[in-house]
Amino acid sequence: GHTLVQSMLEEADPLHKVSIIPRGPMGGATFALPEKDRTIFTKRYCMALLQVCFGGRIAEEIFCDDISSGAQSDIQQTTKIARQMILTWGMSDELGLISYGPDSSLKDMIYIMPGEKEYSEKTAEAIDSEVKKITDEAYKKARDLIEANKDKLERIAKALLKYETLDADDVELILEGGKLDKPTVSDLLAAEQAKNEKKSKTKN
Repeated sequence: GHTLVQSMLEEADPLHKVSIIPRGPMGGATFALPEKDRTIFTKRYCMALLQVCFGGRIAEEIFCDDISSGAQSDIQQTTKIARQMILTWGMSDELGLISYGPDSSLKDMIYIMPGEKEYSEKTAEAIDSEVKKITDEAYKKARDLIEANKDKLERIAKALLKYETLDADDVELILEGGKLDKPTVSDLLAAEQAKNEKKSKTKN
């Protein structure tokens, strides 16, 4: 899911590679390759990030008819990005051009208790509402994209089961309907086994 959305969204960072080989707590990962170091984040770029994050959960819902804890870090990331958009970057039409985060330049003038908010409960509710609005919008866009390209996602999934790791060129070829021409995991294992058997016979 991540891979499909990452590859098809013009505003997202270019795909680098995707792998189903487990890495620590992750069952696999999709890697992006930013074309430049970003110091400024546009709203379109942030929305693209949210959509990419939702790709995995949406793929579960559509193809597995169930959901798992695998999307935990994605959900945390989307919440963090959406709150940053609203609290710090003024990307909410409802809340306007106001920063709701602590202003470090004022720390010597006022004292804020740890955990204390600089806004009312009513504003806090409005912030939560805007976070949900932004994440819901990104989720819907990502789901619409995946629903419209389920065949492409299935081809990517089958290729990953066959090759375990795909680079950006591999994914692009798959999305265009082409077939990969490279050794599969089974081919590599068979070649390694044959190599070891040859070494063993040579020693004997």
